[in-house]
Amino acid sequence: MNRFALSLGLTMVLAVPVSVSATATALAQPSISISNFGQYQTRNTGKSVRKPRTASGEVSPVSKQRLVRKTTKIFGQLGRSFGVEIDLKGFDKGPVRLTIRTIHPPITNPKTGQTTRVSVYDWDVAGRQGVYFGYTFDYGWELAEGVWVHQFLYKGRLLAQKRFRVVIPLN
Repeated sequence: MNRFALSLGLTMVLAVPVSVSATATALAQPSISISNFGQYQTRNTGKSVRKPRTASGEVSPVSKQRLVRKTTKIFGQLGRSFGVEIDLKGFDKGPVRLTIRTIHPPITNPKTGQTTRVSVYDWDVAGRQGVYFGYTFDYGWELAEGVWVHQFLYKGRLLAQKRFRVVIPLN
């Protein structure tokens, strides 16, 4: 597209400012990139936050995470965490409200009887680099083999996603 805009600029002088303006606008758009992913060791911070549109109905803030293994294949075991670290670019200063959506195989919460295939919650992000979001198998009923996708949305627009394959090992 840039070659086309430049060649147009050679024949039509008015096309150049429009192309430059469109490019500058595109560069100013907020973006999210995935800087790391895989199996993590995490430490929870504080209390869980009620998030009713998630499988368990709550989300636990994490204070520290350490990448154990960079992989998209996750062996589903109780206590195992997996996720991504993201970098935010082009956002205004201050906290950014992201929507975190995890698409997963069907999970049925025995307390509520509700089966979910998509867990969604909003989260205010203060940092801009290496911000961790993940999932920890806290309950046996959460262990579901198949494709899990972590998605990151801003104002309803999908900015990044990462796919994992969860495998339940045989005992």
